[in-house]
Amino acid sequence: MPTAQLKQYLKKLAIPWVWFWALLFSVLMHLILFGGMQFEWPDFDLEPHTIEAELVLPPKSVAQKLPKKVIKDKPPLERKELRPQSSSVNQQHQVAETSNMNVEDTLDREPRFAEEPPLPPPTYVDLFFEIKRTGFGSGKAHIRYQAEAGGRYSLRSEAEAKGLASLAFSGKRLETSVGKVTDEGLQPEDYRFELSNKPEKLQTAHFDWDAMKLTIKNAKAEKVLDLSEGTQDFLSFLFQFIFVPPLNRMQYPLTNGKTLMTYDYQFVGEDKIQTEMGQLNAFHIAKSSGDPDEKTEVWLAMDYRFIPIKILKIAKDGSGFELVATGLNTDIAK
Repeated sequence: MPTAQLKQYLKKLAIPWVWFWALLFSVLMHLILFGGMQFEWPDFDLEPHTIEAELVLPPKSVAQKLPKKVIKDKPPLERKELRPQSSSVNQQHQVAETSNMNVEDTLDREPRFAEEPPLPPPTYVDLFFEIKRTGFGSGKAHIRYQAEAGGRYSLRSEAEAKGLASLAFSGKRLETSVGKVTDEGLQPEDYRFELSNKPEKLQTAHFDWDAMKLTIKNAKAEKVLDLSEGTQDFLSFLFQFIFVPPLNRMQYPLTNGKTLMTYDYQFVGEDKIQTEMGQLNAFHIAKSSGDPDEKTEVWLAMDYRFIPIKILKIAKDGSGFELVATGLNTDIAK
């Protein structure tokens, strides 16, 4: 009978729900006690149970494959003294040095860019100048440098007045210098200064490099002086910078056949000199014997192996002249 119908039926009989559940429980108990139906409660016994286990070694084939691990007690920490390196460490250093040497050898065997050889010095230089005297007068000058056979050189300078100045300054001013070209540049052997119309103004200098003696001679006296390495005459000094750049050496003993003095010169700066050949980059140096009333300044062409393109000379009495290049013929390799 469906539950809804049963409830309706019970209501009709006026039997409360409590009596229904009581009657149902009674029926169940009678079935359990007097019938064949069995029912067991779950076992909630919490007493401990004994579990027996036995360790069994793995087969030999497996045991042999397992690595043996040995654990040792760690020794107590101790202070260590600094001692010389052991032979094993030295051997490691030797191996490292050997490897470094091998690396260097490898680098040496690798191709490198070859250094460019120094440019050859010129075989000739022809310089032409315009001369302006302080106060009055003008003129022209020509200086020629010539490389000779056997590693030798010759220098010749000619200057003369022109126009009205030739009436006051007649004749030619001549200078010559000859000697050897060495690794240190020019090594003069003989220098000569003269005025064509005044023989009494002759001045000469002879360089004896074997005996390291310098003989200077003029109309008034002759002297033999000790010769220092690198000594130049006034003309060779101007072309020494072709072989030895100006900042490589800042002091030279110089002679003009009349005196021998050590000149210090200094770098003044870089200038741009306007010439008839155009504007030239110049290295400006100034030299002095220590006398503030006497000085020489030279401008060296930076693009032409430091040849002189401008020269300013002021004598002790205030007289002087300025030379500015107007022409150049040379085989200088830039």
